[in-house]
Amino acid sequence: MANFKQPPIVRHEALAPLSRDHYVGLVQARHLILAADEDDVARRKAVEEFIDVWEREIAVHFRDEERLLFTLMDEKDRQRLLDEHARLTELATKVCAQRRQIDPDPLTLREFGQSLEQHIRWEERELFSRIQDRMNPSRLDELQKQTAMTETSRPRTVCRTRTDADRSGA
Repeated sequence: MANFKQPPIVRHEALAPLSRDHYVGLVQARHLILAADEDDVARRKAVEEFIDVWEREIAVHFRDEERLLFTLMDEKDRQRLLDEHARLTELATKVCAQRRQIDPDPLTLREFGQSLEQHIRWEERELFSRIQDRMNPSRLDELQKQTAMTETSRPRTVCRTRTDADRSGA
């Protein structure tokens, strides 16, 4: 078995859809970081892929987190979430502007990729755990209904729902 730096995170199903969303963000972050060290063709391709995913999934995910989790956070976490979402949105706008560049700026791609990755790691390792630990069972049940509706209401580029086979361990 692999030795991981972080132990596996046990996520309540109420927050699991938002955690599953993070996979797409981490993939895009990694693609942009790696593309920053590649040629202009690879950078343009990474920017094109990112723009599509940003508009269809990541920006929507930010709005869902703010809408669903805002009242469940303390003031410090609320402010950090809003500040980081605003900064990432600003950086995403810069990345999107790179679409018109013959040679997208590697520093912009790397900065956004690293910032997005750090933000997702904070949410997963700290924010979601605090929210989950503070919530009572009835609030978790209500949040689970809301996140399940949100997850099924949007088109997805990858499967993010657990199948019956996943649940049974098959």
